[in-house]
Amino acid sequence: MPHSSGGGSHGGGSHGGSHHSSSRSHSSGSSRPANRVSNKAFPGAKRYVYFENKAPVFIYTNYNLHKRRTGERIYVIFSYLLIMTFVSAISIFPFAHLPKKLDTSTYTSTIEIADTIHIIDDKADLAASLKEFQDETGITPALITVHNEDWEKNYVSLEAYAYDLYVNAYPDEMHWLIVYSEPTDPDPDFNDWKWEGMQGDDTDDILGDRETSLFNRTLHDNLLRRSQYTVDEAVSNAFDTLTPVAMKKYIPKGAVIALAVINGFLLLFCWLSLDLHPKKERLYRKAVECPEQFVDQEACEYCGGIYIVGLNTTCPSCGAPVKPHDYTVDKEGNVTNIIK
Repeated sequence: MPHSSGGGSHGGGSHGGSHHSSSRSHSSGSSRPANRVSNKAFPGAKRYVYFENKAPVFIYTNYNLHKRRTGERIYVIFSYLLIMTFVSAISIFPFAHLPKKLDTSTYTSTIEIADTIHIIDDKADLAASLKEFQDETGITPALITVHNEDWEKNYVSLEAYAYDLYVNAYPDEMHWLIVYSEPTDPDPDFNDWKWEGMQGDDTDDILGDRETSLFNRTLHDNLLRRSQYTVDEAVSNAFDTLTPVAMKKYIPKGAVIALAVINGFLLLFCWLSLDLHPKKERLYRKAVECPEQFVDQEACEYCGGIYIVGLNTTCPSCGAPVKPHDYTVDKEGNVTNIIK
């Protein structure tokens, strides 16, 4: 159904239209546990130890520390690229202005100028401007002039009246109707004129917010300068201003900025998800599984480095053999009765 493209009045200023919009939502989830490394035990984790600065460092992890994570990281990068592509699609394309000319042969496209109050001075020039707009866009414009008294008793607003005029005159959604109204006997000091635009739904891809705002601003400013413009000149100039830019393709600056901010956060999250710590990973690859029962530590007689009794047979720091120890392992697997 048609909807307002904007309008205005002498005393109340101008207003924008009411364009249709839609939104989509998307969610996804995964039950796959994330790789985790901690200095505290957690469910599903195994205990490992590596040596740094001649001392053991105990860690707990739920994945194989010796396995390179190249495949996993490629998966993360690919996933984020898909997310960014999806976000770009829903952030840009719904707001991009990608107009396609309407086919005037598919509907009754006769341009109408119905000057019921006999206010138009130069109908030929106005018709030429409307025809140029139609040739450029495929949208058929129309202008109707009425008196305020023609509709004020039966309609709450000129917008409601313009809606009825549209649906009764045009069975399609490819017209753009401009209705101009003023009193039967205008006050010489203050002519209480009003105007309203009504556009069909099929014109929305061409007549977006930027296009209708340009037209509305131009027309309203022209009507306010009645010493310079007649009504037909004001309408003609507004169409002449819009026609050269109506079919230009563009992406609104606001949508581009919003996309850049969103993708910036996604890139940050992607970087954090990759968990790139080359130094730690080199140490992790040297880590060995260290069951909980191996807890006793002792200093190497040669270099002073610390090793784990019962786990290390050579010093992790200098490679020297550690002195022998006698110990027993109880039923729970704990190392006990260590004799040094």
